[in-house]
Amino acid sequence: GGLLRWGIPEYRLPNAIVDRDIADILEVGIELRTSTPVTDLASLFNQGFDAVYLATGALSSRRMGIPGENTPGVMHALSFLKKVNLGQKVEIGNRIAVIGGGNAAVDAARVALRLGAQDVTIIYRRSREELPALAEEIEEAEREGIKLHILANPTRVLTADGKLKGLRCVRMQLGSPDAGGRRRPVPVEGSEFDVEVDTVIIAVGQEVDKETLPSNLQFTSFGTLQVDPETLQTNVEGVFAGGDVVSGPADVIAAIASGRLAASSIDSYLGG
Repeated sequence: GGLLRWGIPEYRLPNAIVDRDIADILEVGIELRTSTPVTDLASLFNQGFDAVYLATGALSSRRMGIPGENTPGVMHALSFLKKVNLGQKVEIGNRIAVIGGGNAAVDAARVALRLGAQDVTIIYRRSREELPALAEEIEEAEREGIKLHILANPTRVLTADGKLKGLRCVRMQLGSPDAGGRRRPVPVEGSEFDVEVDTVIIAVGQEVDKETLPSNLQFTSFGTLQVDPETLQTNVEGVFAGGDVVSGPADVIAAIASGRLAASSIDSYLGG
């Protein structure tokens, strides 16, 4: 449940609402243990627990794999949003480029604007019609003054004396459909152009961090946990999973729905 607190901006999901929902959960008698990392599922069963539900999310930011990506001033959307939501000071300058087209990209752009940035641009490699972010979020962002640069993709982070200076991008055109049915973006030869920026925020996707999960769990080809679609039980007896760790990045209500399904499945598993 961490993303509800630090991954979604206050203007979209106020902390007061999260506080209220957590209070409602605790009031029914559920025990909450914080600062308690779990590294071995067997230890939980040894403590007397009869079932485990994994809801650890997809909190690893996908990298672009371009030269200069580790330059200071280049950050990932999740870490950027977390710092802002936790009240930490974030220096971003005036010219911001956000790479990606999902809700996290739009969130990062709108938060950057609220931090005082003067020029915020979202760079997306496909067409506007293929933007995965909610249409109303994109429209709100544009009304606030955020620019949308579609059919463009960064190829290199530009530096001078080890400091961020800009982005080298290439224009894209839509080619033949990919495995998902969307037309594949193809670079246009000789169309490179440079953009001056003070900060780059990368928001090209999130992944499940397998290193934080037990090695005996099975994963899908997409890198998410493999579960029974009807019961949400993993390949390990008594261990269930749901939310983004199973579906990949989705919305809050989908995670809540999977939690309810898993609760029902666990009740049946325990003889209810």
